[in-house]
Amino acid sequence: MKRKEVKESHENSVLNSFIKYYEKYGHVVKIIDKPEPPDAIATINGNKTWIEITDAFFSRELAESITTHVADDKTHKPVPKEKRFCIEPDEQFGSILESVIVKKYDKGSIGKVYKQYGSGILLVGVINPFSDAKELVNTEKQRILKAIKSKEKRFNEIYLYDVHDHLFHKLL
Repeated sequence: MKRKEVKESHENSVLNSFIKYYEKYGHVVKIIDKPEPPDAIATINGNKTWIEITDAFFSRELAESITTHVADDKTHKPVPKEKRFCIEPDEQFGSILESVIVKKYDKGSIGKVYKQYGSGILLVGVINPFSDAKELVNTEKQRILKAIKSKEKRFNEIYLYDVHDHLFHKLL
């Protein structure tokens, strides 16, 4: 599959898992469009909203290695040996997670979506060998809330999920 197809397949898988998660709580969710951005326009219990999906990788090198490995139209870039260690993984990933979320708040195209549709839902995939989404909600919630406190309320819900099993944990 080409990179674009891998991305689309990933997003569809996450959306399907999120719909199942929401429906467990009695909600009715329907995807009505995928304009890019956002990744989806949906109705939840008849109310229109939008969903944006992003991933937080433990490192830029890991992101490149994973995404180039699965795409036929990209040359695989393995993680260089000198980048295969970490002294403070919790602090390193906490900063990355905060940055990924803040970038979505600051992104111009997301601002346009927010102005058109109001607040949406952000789903953040966690690719981190040292912790999981549930743990990160507990340890990083205050840090992230502080970082987005003064920003437009572009997202009224934020969920972290583990990419290997799509278990969602509400952050906001």
